[in-house]
Amino acid sequence: MKNKLSRRDFLCFSTSLSLFFPFQGFALTGEPAIIYPDTVSVLNQAFSSEMIAHKHYNGYVKKAMDQKYPNIAYMFQAFSVSEKIHAVNYDRIINKLGSKTNYIPVLINILDTKANLSNAAIKELEKIKTIYPRFLKEVASEGNDEAITNLMYSWKSHQQHKEKVQKIQKFSKYFFGSVAKEIEGMKLDIHVCEVCGSTIDEAPVLPCDICNKALSHYKKIHRPI
Repeated sequence: MKNKLSRRDFLCFSTSLSLFFPFQGFALTGEPAIIYPDTVSVLNQAFSSEMIAHKHYNGYVKKAMDQKYPNIAYMFQAFSVSEKIHAVNYDRIINKLGSKTNYIPVLINILDTKANLSNAAIKELEKIKTIYPRFLKEVASEGNDEAITNLMYSWKSHQQHKEKVQKIQKFSKYFFGSVAKEIEGMKLDIHVCEVCGSTIDEAPVLPCDICNKALSHYKKIHRPI
């Protein structure tokens, strides 16, 4: 009796296993197989989008502080933290699916605060109306629950900014002084959920309204100095 399994027998055995267990996440090499290729592709796009936004908001914070708009800088700071949370979530899921993030650095374009607000509004609205609906549509067929859930978290957290950024976009081009004055007059105490990136303007008293995690997951955003 032969005690060793021949290469031919091994390949036959592996083939039969693949017929009965077609979704096992390991290739013959022992490395995790990417069984959600469309999902990984979308998550990489989302990761890059959120990292680019995170870095832009960091630049916007510095410019707003230089131009004596501390509340606008504070708002940008919160958005930066929220975007980074989204990116970290995507990176974690991509690695769980046996792949790596593929972030290509881009030129960060920082203008004056008026222009930065307008650009931020355009990008936020684009994510709400176009980018995240497309992402969710593209991952639907593969049905990875964790990816879909986190894409939905990001989409909803961007929607929280919708009213604010729409107003900024509408008026800042011609009435920037008035818009800036209104923002600077707000009493903001911004908190961001470390699970989903939900951004609220005051200390939480209830669980997160996006991910429903305990209010202890909210992180107070400290003002930039």
